[in-house]
Amino acid sequence: MDLKQLQRFVAVAHARSFTLAADELEMSQPALSQSIASLERELGRTLLERNKKVPGAGVQLTPAGATLLADAVEILAAVERAASRVRRAADGARTQSVVIGFSPGTPRRFVDAALAPAGASDTLNTVALQLEWGLEQDALERGVADLALLQYPSGARLQGYDLTALGTFATVALLPASHRLAGRSSITLRELGGEPILDPGFETGPPGFRAFWLGLPRPADAPLGEIVGPPNRTIEEMYSFVAAGRGMALTSAIVPLQYQRNDVVAVEVSDLPPVEVGLAKRADDRREFVARLLAAIVADPRVADDA
Repeated sequence: MDLKQLQRFVAVAHARSFTLAADELEMSQPALSQSIASLERELGRTLLERNKKVPGAGVQLTPAGATLLADAVEILAAVERAASRVRRAADGARTQSVVIGFSPGTPRRFVDAALAPAGASDTLNTVALQLEWGLEQDALERGVADLALLQYPSGARLQGYDLTALGTFATVALLPASHRLAGRSSITLRELGGEPILDPGFETGPPGFRAFWLGLPRPADAPLGEIVGPPNRTIEEMYSFVAAGRGMALTSAIVPLQYQRNDVVAVEVSDLPPVEVGLAKRADDRREFVARLLAAIVADPRVADDA
């Protein structure tokens, strides 16, 4: 098992697609499939399998794959930090590395600004770490990430963490294009009463996050419909479940800005609070270079860009 195999496995696991991962890695899909098959043979376990229950939902992790993914992400992040420190030391400069976690749907301009903020000191090196939805706080708690870009209910507070808002976006419902409400510019929770809704996960996430993505609390005449699982971990999975008519999903308006399908529409839910995208860090993290990087990210012109 080598680092390239781990990198390729992580890419497929996050993309939930060999095609998308191959494009990202700039390699052919057959070569990528062969690399993953070789890793599975070496470990003697199946790591990824097709989601046969939902056509178009791509691949999903087996229990063995999920176990490897957690370790692989940490190994690759540690290797990148070590390589960066060595490169900087060779140049005779003292540098500090900061790992920034981000999850699917994070606006690209925020990720770009976080990784290379304008005016940041050249003695600061940032490392990207892609996370699954709902694992941002866990990454900070375990020290895997120093900062995390995440989406959260506007005005939310996380005990033990500092949140710095970067932008605010409406909350929208993802619906099949054939849905009776698909042609509306906005709807209410009452109109969505009883609708099946995709499981947002966050069972062990920050307090209130799971309830928010389920549209709770709700008016008495807007009952919560069936919660359809398993929890989706990528945008592709969420859209595929919605398109298949399994249920609606609540998300932020930034998601349909970055990902569109002809068979899924996004409609603003007017009586749900908006979603903020921001940076989180542990409240007890008082490292001066982390504070400097956070200030540089907030001041980056791309953060204020409404495009």
